[in-house]
Amino acid sequence: MANPITDGATDDRRVIVIGSGPSGAIAAATLIAAGIPVTLLESGRRTPRGLLVRAAGRTLLRGSLGRRDTSPYRSSHDGPATWLHVRTPGGLTNYWTGAVPRFAPQDFSDGGRLHERYVWPVTYGDLAPFYTRVERIIGVTGASIACEQPAAPLIRHAARLPAEWSAAATRASGFGQAFTPVPLAEGSPWMFVPRATAFNSFSNIVQPLRGDPRFQLKLGAHVLRLDWTGAKRRVTSVTYVDRADGSRHRVSAAAVVVAAGPLESTRLLLNSTSGDFPHGLGNTDDLLGRYLHDHPYDVSVVEFARPVPRLAHTINLTREPYESADPLLGTLATVGNTRMSVADRVLNLTPLWTRSLGLIIFGTMVPAPENRARISESSTDEFGAPLLELHVRFDDRTLANVKRGRDRAREVLAAAGRDCWIRPLIDRHVPGHSTHYGGTVRMHDSSRYGMLDGWNRLHAARNVVVADASAFTTGPEKNPTLTAMALSARAATRLASDLKSGIELDAP
Repeated sequence: MANPITDGATDDRRVIVIGSGPSGAIAAATLIAAGIPVTLLESGRRTPRGLLVRAAGRTLLRGSLGRRDTSPYRSSHDGPATWLHVRTPGGLTNYWTGAVPRFAPQDFSDGGRLHERYVWPVTYGDLAPFYTRVERIIGVTGASIACEQPAAPLIRHAARLPAEWSAAATRASGFGQAFTPVPLAEGSPWMFVPRATAFNSFSNIVQPLRGDPRFQLKLGAHVLRLDWTGAKRRVTSVTYVDRADGSRHRVSAAAVVVAAGPLESTRLLLNSTSGDFPHGLGNTDDLLGRYLHDHPYDVSVVEFARPVPRLAHTINLTREPYESADPLLGTLATVGNTRMSVADRVLNLTPLWTRSLGLIIFGTMVPAPENRARISESSTDEFGAPLLELHVRFDDRTLANVKRGRDRAREVLAAAGRDCWIRPLIDRHVPGHSTHYGGTVRMHDSSRYGMLDGWNRLHAARNVVVADASAFTTGPEKNPTLTAMALSARAATRLASDLKSGIELDAP
């Protein structure tokens, strides 16, 4: 590779943030608020166009008018897998449904029933104030319903469980579960915005930073590697290619926050090799890329014996009690209006009742080291960097858990007097369909079981923070976005404090 151009701007406390998705955006905002200068490198060059129209709390139109600029990958011979990774400012928040549940306190410790490798190095109490901080920024439409799990969010716009569903809610409580409105980053009840989602991390968080003199934004800056300096025992710079003209640049950093998305962050670390780390930055115990997990995503239609009211706001049936389930195996059921045709979409805006509703089950899988993302030995991308190969499959107990969640949802509904039949719409569950990958740069107190410590820093490279779902020790059945953002805000808060205090971030 030709010597890259070295950018002129330097600062002994400047942090490079990689990626403007939700985790990178909240990290940048947190650092700037603490007085730390930030350069944000984003591979995408322009945000997709779209249109979102909401009236009286109902979404009338949601459409994207832009194409997805995706990153290539290879699916291994182990079985099919998909990866929706977009090189777009705002990342997947351009295509996001907006679900923002908190994890429950047990989600951070439930894996201890299996093995210590599945215990997170943080607790719910550690994250609670950062959940609140993020919820204040994104604005949550939902309900503060007291139940064991998930914990109630900070609500900006109220959504209530329809009165007709109160019997089902009462019956669910007898099963140790609850029907709750899905907490959503749905925006104001009245909106007309030129994007496809109510909340977009680039539009809502990054754009307001652009007037701050401490903030630099480089669009079209595709990061190739983090540059490790063995003599200083730290990452000292980041090398990126300008996608507009192909020129290569190196920018110095006091610290780096990697938030390119669960798999792209992993690929970046795997490609950041050196004499000290021949198998990827910080990869001292062959953990980088391992423990890949995803949510099995199951879609069905529920056919009711008698009509039921349509739902203006989707509702969740929370998981069964932890003590009743095998460790790390739970399901979340989401019930909502079907979206099968234009006619259905129009009818869903009316108070008319229906005999059918949609049902989505998010399951879980026990993270295993053999499920992994690794560097391809034969394929490269447009910049000459090796692609990822995905080696991941859902085993029999993972698939059985999904079916059990579907059956339990029918049981709860039937017990509430809503006899129904469930018609599955998916014949084969493929990893990646939920776009909830995680775990490949996992957190753990011990470097034997995790790449990162409890502050999201690489054990072996202390000035590198990995702040997206790749850090997850396990993958509970809930949407990961809010927890990834809370972890990122917490990590950035500590990083800012250490930089301002002059604490050395050299590797041990």
